[in-house]
Amino acid sequence: MVRGIDPGASSPKWMQDRLIAAGMRPISLAVDVTNYVMLDLGQPLHAFDLNKLAAPIVVRRARAGETLTFLDEVTRTLDGEDLLICDSPAGEGSRPLVLAGVFGGAETEIDADTTDVLIEAAHFDAVSIARSARRHKLPTESSKRNERGVDTELAPVAAQRAVDLLVRYGGGTADDVATDVNRTVAPAPIVIRADAAQRLTGVAYGTARVTELLRAIGCTVAPAGTAADGGELLAVTPPTWRPDLVGAAHFAEEIARLDGYDHIASIVPVAPAGTGLTLRQRARRDVVRALADAGLTQVLSYPFIGDVHDRLELPVNDPRRQAVRLANPLADDARCCAPVCSTPCWTWPAATSPVGWRMSPSSRSAPSLIPLGPCRLPSPGWTVAPPTPRSRH
Repeated sequence: MVRGIDPGASSPKWMQDRLIAAGMRPISLAVDVTNYVMLDLGQPLHAFDLNKLAAPIVVRRARAGETLTFLDEVTRTLDGEDLLICDSPAGEGSRPLVLAGVFGGAETEIDADTTDVLIEAAHFDAVSIARSARRHKLPTESSKRNERGVDTELAPVAAQRAVDLLVRYGGGTADDVATDVNRTVAPAPIVIRADAAQRLTGVAYGTARVTELLRAIGCTVAPAGTAADGGELLAVTPPTWRPDLVGAAHFAEEIARLDGYDHIASIVPVAPAGTGLTLRQRARRDVVRALADAGLTQVLSYPFIGDVHDRLELPVNDPRRQAVRLANPLADDARCCAPVCSTPCWTWPAATSPVGWRMSPSSRSAPSLIPLGPCRLPSPGWTVAPPTPRSRH
């Protein structure tokens, strides 16, 4: 917390210039400081008007039907998975203030009369922040950084940096005590083979070189014995600012990158001698060739279909209605996978549906097509696809 800030103090010109160069608009000293530190260190911050808060501060999930008015003056209905930062004017955690890690609320925003400021710096779960940002269509500078992962050790450093800038340029006084609740988990050591990168790239780096390169990116490397085949093992602990390093392949990629991709030889693999086409492949090609000689045209079947069964006037219990209905279709007019080949060449409705053919049952053999494609079999106990409801306009 910083108290006694001059409300008329503006951020220094060098800071304003850097914010403008980064595509951000200078607003006020407190807001500019939080934005600048976020751009400088990568840690999102939020500044509250301390005099508008009611202790204690509570972090919780949103309740059903709860709303929050944001800084853009839009009131949005929150979801039960949204993480909130709240204060307690009418009971503990009764008033939501911020959609955590995404966007601030209007209740405690910094204004022209703000003299006391509370700085919040936190580490949030990346998946939770990403879902909230997409749910409310709020791709903010803060959410973009939080959803990609922020250094778990950076929050106190960034908060202190913001406090120092407010004291220096705002004339305020920093409180001696700060609240620090740390529930983050330190990165665990990952045991990898010392020759993991060599097995993927073909370059014999050696244990000493591998250790040198991994330590150059902040990893802690220690011997971890030997594998069953006698290969040397290393226990590698990634730094807190590299949450993407979670397996041997990631470390191998870093080793190859730092040592230089130009050291990896360009070798074209030798294709093993084959045995030619299988009997099934030959039979398939013979059938297609014979049909093409008879005047039919081979087409690529679309893997999804819509109401083709209804347009062909198939009975409700017709086995040709066998189709796997998609839980999340790409289009409303293609809600099922192409049907099972229960009769010869019964993938052709998938081929004809894109061009909107409308044929009576008596003309189903009219198209001269060879729709060749995979059949998708439903699980045992399948049910035929029901008629597609038609929308009324």
